[in-house]
Amino acid sequence: MKLRAEKVKWLENKDKFVKENRAFIFAEFQKMTVKDMTELRMRLSRARAVTEVVKNRLFKKLMQDEWEQIASFVHGPTAVVFTDDSLISDVCKALGDFSKENEHFKVRGGFLRPGRVLSAGDISGIASMPDRDTLIAMVARAAQGPLYAFHNVCKMLLSGVVFALSDYARKKEQQN
Repeated sequence: MKLRAEKVKWLENKDKFVKENRAFIFAEFQKMTVKDMTELRMRLSRARAVTEVVKNRLFKKLMQDEWEQIASFVHGPTAVVFTDDSLISDVCKALGDFSKENEHFKVRGGFLRPGRVLSAGDISGIASMPDRDTLIAMVARAAQGPLYAFHNVCKMLLSGVVFALSDYARKKEQQN
């Protein structure tokens, strides 16, 4: 009976936590050492995410509204990474780097509220994208080229007018 009370308490504690998070990434972690799991948790905490090993039946109760969409990811031992959808890029990068270093860790997929299912390929695609600051710098560099070309064209037009007026003034002086 005590076990049932513990499960109810766990559900009550996690209900608010699960509702506050809008992004979930599901992973397989079998045969990982405690040291590896600790390293994963540290990396994810830097990316402002939390990972937990969940009991599938209890997690199903927490996610009953979205269960049909995520059921294929939650089987066997499952680690769930909880985060906010605005931080998903950093979290995917951390998971991608970790999975390259640890062969026992495999990302199964993810879920973004409301109703967007992410495959493992989608998550690795998000991980390979540059971060926000790099994208802004790339856009600025791309816009810079045409602006410089426009600047040079305007400068040459004005220089042409100045040279023409200068030549005209020199000719006038020579005539006088």
